[in-house]
Amino acid sequence: MLSRALRRKCPRCGAGAFVSYYRLREHCPRCGLQFEREEGYWVGALIINTVITFGVFLAIFVGGMVLTWPEVPWTGLMVVTVSAMAIVPVAFYPLSKTVWMALELSWHPLEPEEVSQASERSAHPG
Repeated sequence: MLSRALRRKCPRCGAGAFVSYYRLREHCPRCGLQFEREEGYWVGALIINTVITFGVFLAIFVGGMVLTWPEVPWTGLMVVTVSAMAIVPVAFYPLSKTVWMALELSWHPLEPEEVSQASERSAHPG
């Protein structure tokens, strides 16, 4: 599931999960999985995105300091770090949604009712 999620696909069947780079479908066009399983579902994706963003920040900032010590170019390091902090969360957010779906499905499999609803949606798309 994680492999499919890392390709921005439905973690259940591998079909396209997105209409555009940022616009996620309501449910999978192939297997019928409803992507937002409950109210507040995307908080997990937000947490994943935040953790990745902080990890990138630490890698750039600490890595930049370690690689250039003792003559750290503070201005250049700040520009690179701030630029990354503006780009990474925006660029990674769609991927964080599919990764969250895969992780959440791995420890909270679909309930029987969700399986039947997904089957109904896939049998009668639209």
